[in-house]
Amino acid sequence: MNAKKNLNDRSGDEVITLFKMMLNLIEDMKQDHDFHYQKLYDEIPKKYHPVINTANHFTSDKLAWIRKRVLDYGNDSLRNIKNEIENYNVQFIFK
Repeated sequence: MNAKKNLNDRSGDEVITLFKMMLNLIEDMKQDHDFHYQKLYDEIPKKYHPVINTANHFTSDKLAWIRKRVLDYGNDSLRNIKNEIENYNVQFIFK
C-alpha cells in the first residue's frame, strides 16, 4: 500500500466532502431566500414588484458565481494539499 497516495486520497476526499457541504448550504440559503422573497412578492401590491425585483440580490447568476468560487477554492485546496504532501515521506508502521 502506498502511504503517500493513501494520505493524499483521504485528505482530498475530506476537502471534497467539505466543499460539497458548502454547496448544499448555499443551495439551502437560495431556497430559503426564494421562499421568503416569494412571500413578500405575494403580499405587496403589484405596483411595487419592480422595486422588489431590483432588490433581489440572490439571483441565479449570483448563485452560479458563488458556486464557482466554492469549487475554485476547493480545487485550489486539493492542489495545495497534494503539493504539500510531496514534501514529506509518508510510510505505514504496523504494530
